[in-house]
Amino acid sequence: MAELRVDYSACVVAGTALRDSINAARMYYSELCEEYFDSLLAKPVKPGGGFTESACAFLLLDGLLQKNGVERSGLVISRDPEGRPRIINRTDIDFSISHSEGAAFCCLAVGENASVGADIQRVRNYSREYMEQLARTFMSKSRLESFLICSDRERYFYTAWTEREAVYKRCGVYPGLTAENDGTPAQGITRRGIITACGSRYHYCISLPETAE
Repeated sequence: MAELRVDYSACVVAGTALRDSINAARMYYSELCEEYFDSLLAKPVKPGGGFTESACAFLLLDGLLQKNGVERSGLVISRDPEGRPRIINRTDIDFSISHSEGAAFCCLAVGENASVGADIQRVRNYSREYMEQLARTFMSKSRLESFLICSDRERYFYTAWTEREAVYKRCGVYPGLTAENDGTPAQGITRRGIITACGSRYHYCISLPETAE
């Protein structure tokens, strides 16, 4: 089986001509993507979510498709029941987008049975007590025990948080990251990192199947 090629990009969420950029890009896509573009352009501009974040995420995707030689006119992008964009006519291309308080992130996977999930989270100024309180809401018992004795709680917290979300985006479940599956490891492999931009730090995680490069 051919290995999966993976590429990703991130940007600061900003821009004054985003609608023009999207309208310029949509000409290279199939007419079957019209509903997706119409819904994207109809999003309201509001702090903390909405048009600007989604627009920046799409432009990251558009750049990755071009960089990796993917013919955009042959793609059909639609929204799943949860409102997330998906390529519905190709099993060899998948992507995942995420944004968090000032940053957008996109990961593209190309190859047989492509599958990817990605998440990014800005580091907040949480107190030790509040971070522990949040950790108890989503970490499995074994992970929580490790978190409570970890010398770098912040890194452990955001690593577990972004991995949880990235795995869910790829698999639709939280294997190994919930109490019900406490003894089951997360499926596939993960890639993690930290991005610093405009005075903020962001942890990201990419979830991939075992076939990824």
